[in-house]
Amino acid sequence: MRKVVDVFVTDRIVASYPVIAERLAGPTLNDEHFVELVKAQMQNSGCYSRDERAAAKFMVRGLQD
Repeated sequence: MRKVVDVFVTDRIVASYPVIAERLAGPTLNDEHFVELVKAQMQNSGCYSRDERAAAKFMVRGLQD
């Protein structure tokens, strides 16, 4: 499954993350799963302060296969 997660801080887009996630078995992945992946990537990158991460809003968009 492929989706793009756009990240907004104070109503300004600051990043777009393409996310590819596959699950062979189990429940279907929901948008919150993709947001959690992006939050972890934002924290690990060191490019965003704690305040920016706390203020971030996320929009998940689906991609056609």
